[in-house]
Amino acid sequence: MDGPVEDPFLRLSPELVEEVLLRLPPEEPACLVRASAVRKPWRRVLASAGFRRRYREFHGPPPVLGIVQEDASFRPISALPAQPVRSRWAKVKALDCRHGRYLFESYSRYFGEGEPVYITIADPLTGHELRLRTPVDDGVLWFSAAVLCAAQGCDHHGCQGGHFCVVIVTTNHQKKVTAGWMYSSETRVWTELTSVHHPDITKYTYNRGSPSVLVGDALYFDLDGIIKCQLGTLRLSMFERPTDAKGHVMTAEDGGLGFAAVVDVTNLTIWSMQTGPEGAMGWAKLRVIDLTTLLPDRALSIPAPEDGISGIAEGTQIIFVSSCVGTYMVDLKSRRVRKVSDPGRKVFPYMRFYIPAMEAASMGQGQ
Repeated sequence: MDGPVEDPFLRLSPELVEEVLLRLPPEEPACLVRASAVRKPWRRVLASAGFRRRYREFHGPPPVLGIVQEDASFRPISALPAQPVRSRWAKVKALDCRHGRYLFESYSRYFGEGEPVYITIADPLTGHELRLRTPVDDGVLWFSAAVLCAAQGCDHHGCQGGHFCVVIVTTNHQKKVTAGWMYSSETRVWTELTSVHHPDITKYTYNRGSPSVLVGDALYFDLDGIIKCQLGTLRLSMFERPTDAKGHVMTAEDGGLGFAAVVDVTNLTIWSMQTGPEGAMGWAKLRVIDLTTLLPDRALSIPAPEDGISGIAEGTQIIFVSSCVGTYMVDLKSRRVRKVSDPGRKVFPYMRFYIPAMEAASMGQGQ
C-alpha cells in the first residue's frame, strides 16, 4: 500500500520560497500569517531583514491597511490588530496620518484664554502615544498639522519607530498672515517657520485638520489656498487652487503635486501642477471621472457632505469618496472600489507594510 504523498511545494529551495512569498499581497497580512504556519524555514524567511527589504521594494508604496476616522478612532480594513485611543479628554479629532503614526487633537471645549493646545502622536499597532503641548496661541480655533518620519535615509516604506517631525500651520485672520512651527522629536524643540502674507482671506474659517500631502521635500496644505512648507528651509509660500470647488491636495500620477475635487456632484476632476514652456508653474487638468460608473447606484442619489472627497492615500492614486450610503476607497488605476466606513466627512488612510509572522518567526516558535 502506498504511503502518504508529500506535497512537493514543501520541498522548494529557500530561494524559490522567497520568490513565492514576495508575491503575497501586502494589503492582506493574513496571507503572510498562513504562510508562516506552513514550516519553520518559511518563518525564517519571513523574519529576515533581507526579505522585508525586498518585499517593500517589490511592492512599492505601502498598502492601505486601515483608516483613522475623524473622531480619531482606528478602523482596520485588513486582518490587523489595533490599540484603542486612550484620551483623557472629552473629545478627540484626527489631524493627520503618515509613516506609521497618526496625529490627533484632544480638547474638552473650544480653546479659550489661558488654555494650551495639545496634540497626540500615536502608533495604532503598538498603542504608544506621545502628548505634546503646541506653541499655538490661546484662543486659536483654526489650524492644521502633519506628522512625518524624520529618520535619516528612510524611504518611508517601512517606518517603524525612529525620529519624527510635526508641522503646524495656522492663519491669523485679523493680520492676514499664515504662520507655523515644526517640532523635532530628536531635539524636542518647536522651531518657528517663516510666515507668509495671506491677503485673500475673505471669511473666518473654523476648520481644523485640513488635508496635507508630502511631495518630495515639501508639505502642501489646503488652507484658503495651497500653502507650501519647504522642510529644508522651513519657509512657507502660497498659491491658488485650480478650482473654487472644495477638494484635496494629492500625489499626481507623475509623482508631483495634484489636486482632486468633485465638480457638479458626480464628476471627479484631477489636476496636476506642471511647468509651462517659459518655466511658470500652473495647474493642468488631467482627467474627469464620472463617479456614477464606479460607485453603487444609490451612492450619489443624495449630495455627499462637504466636497465628496474624504481622504487620499499619499503616493498612490487611491482616494476616499464619501456618499450618502458610506465611504468608499477608490483606486483610480485599477478602478477597484471598496466600502470601508459609514458616511463621514474625513478619513486618514493608515499605510504600512505589516509582516505579523516576523516576531513569532524570530523567536523560533512552531515547527
